[in-house]
Amino acid sequence: MKIIVKHENNMKKLMPNTKMIPTMKTGGSIKIDPSKKGTFTAQATKMGMSVQQAASKILSAKEGTYTPAMRKKANFAKNFAK
Repeated sequence: MKIIVKHENNMKKLMPNTKMIPTMKTGGSIKIDPSKKGTFTAQATKMGMSVQQAASKILSAKEGTYTPAMRKKANFAKNFAK
């Protein structure tokens, strides 16, 4: 908590006339299109792998093997796991 307060105070010193955006201040939220929810998990299950295993395989595959949308979903899954 102290780190956040220090960062906020530093930002106020650097930019005194601006207000911090509430979503940045609280960590924000991830918005996923309801029609896309679960599509990567379904693909991973279809491949017989966990979500992280499928993400690794898709991202390490040669460009063009998987659709750009599937590669984006794999990248999101990798980043979300961190």
